[in-house]
Amino acid sequence: MGRRNRMIVPWLVLACAGSTAGASKKAFNINDDLLALPQFQVLFPDEYILDLHAKELLETRADSAAFDESPVRSEQTQVHLQDDTAENTLQQQQQQKGNADLTYEEMILDDRRYFCQIPLVASDDGNRTDEKEPTEADEKRELARATDRGIELLSEMEGKCLYFISGWWSYSFCYQKQVKQFHALPSGSGIPNYPPMEDPTTHSFVLGQFPDTDGYDGSDSESDRKKPTAEIAELQTKGGSRYLVHHLQGGTTCDLTGRDRNIEVQFHCHPQSSDRIGWIKELTTCSYLMVIYTPRLCNDVAFQPQQQEEVHSIECREILSHDDVPEWEAMREHQLSQQLVESAATSEFQIVGDVKVGAQKLVGSEGKRIEKGRVATAGEEKVDIVAKRENGEIKSLSRAEMEKFDLDPEKIDNLRKRLEELAEGRDWTLEVVTTNGERGLRGLVDADDDEEEEGDGQTGTAPETQAQQTTQQGGSDQAPQAQEEEEEVVGSEEKIFKDEL
Repeated sequence: MGRRNRMIVPWLVLACAGSTAGASKKAFNINDDLLALPQFQVLFPDEYILDLHAKELLETRADSAAFDESPVRSEQTQVHLQDDTAENTLQQQQQQKGNADLTYEEMILDDRRYFCQIPLVASDDGNRTDEKEPTEADEKRELARATDRGIELLSEMEGKCLYFISGWWSYSFCYQKQVKQFHALPSGSGIPNYPPMEDPTTHSFVLGQFPDTDGYDGSDSESDRKKPTAEIAELQTKGGSRYLVHHLQGGTTCDLTGRDRNIEVQFHCHPQSSDRIGWIKELTTCSYLMVIYTPRLCNDVAFQPQQQEEVHSIECREILSHDDVPEWEAMREHQLSQQLVESAATSEFQIVGDVKVGAQKLVGSEGKRIEKGRVATAGEEKVDIVAKRENGEIKSLSRAEMEKFDLDPEKIDNLRKRLEELAEGRDWTLEVVTTNGERGLRGLVDADDDEEEEGDGQTGTAPETQAQQTTQQGGSDQAPQAQEEEEEVVGSEEKIFKDEL
């Protein structure tokens, strides 16, 4: 029951062999199954045939026309099908009537009898093995023609560049120029997302260059302009498909090998894609491989993918008697209802890695939103005030607000008391500072007016590893001692608190 696909059983293979005795063999291909040509697939439609009709067809070995006109397709034998389905099936059989004849076989599978119709595949004169084999000279001429044609098709890419981003590195391929590896600037602040812009502060490497056309006589003829590219171009075949290869040399000198970097660029026909870099990898030290998919090569049949072998369908229907039809239909109705129940019980959300996609359990609801990313420049600081004393009044974040910053309220309270002692009645500020992705605490103490007049009202700093805590001190005799105390006390608290950040 149900529509099924099965592997061809041995006896069915023999039946197919008998029905295709007139078919010639296909030319050898390493990817072909030698025992599966011509190719067949066995289908089990949700249909049945009465035993009397099956017996009649098996005895007479009627052709497909007899099968189409027989009561097998009558309403009596297909009452379980919708009218439009039966009509479409009949039309398909009539369309196939002129293309392929049918032969019939009976099969027993799982103690059930099946009536199978097997198409008689006509011989394919295009695959005759007795045809004259091409000579080596013919093959060389064809390879040269395909190579020249491929170079001509790719010439439309001249003056254009393709880009590929892979982690830290980005790559650019400029036809008739070079392949370059560089680090791209982060997008934002006037920097576009595409194409990637090279970061001038980091090293870049040329992986390979096209030959310099300036070395030729400057002729404007098309053949002369092709010479540099033709020297590095090669037509290769793999898995039955052909692609064009460019071997580029003259890259940046490799520190490990002492030789210039080189890269092999493969151009593959891809009719459903624009020009794009598929992938790039380093095969050996400073030797690379890049694959480019382009629809341009598809304009030549030499680079097009191989046509798939036609698969012929063998349809097998269960043979039933009149008494078995009601039970068969009842079983089918039960299976349809069971499928409906199972589909209704299926979760409406797809589960990926134990996560229900679209359920909004992690993000998407109130308080569970993904913050928008932002690009921070080097040295940029983000400052949030945790607590401060202003005009004798102390203000501080609430416990809930501190939890949003992942701060421990008890530790913040201890730091606030230490800062109050160091300030000695002056105003102060306790801040959370984020710089280059690192967070730390910083304390600022206002200087006295007298100290500012003396010009010593500078901000003393007590740096901590990946964090900052600074306190402004005056020019009194006690200032160095106060600053040293802050480094010892507040800084030690910061070191402990840094783990919590």
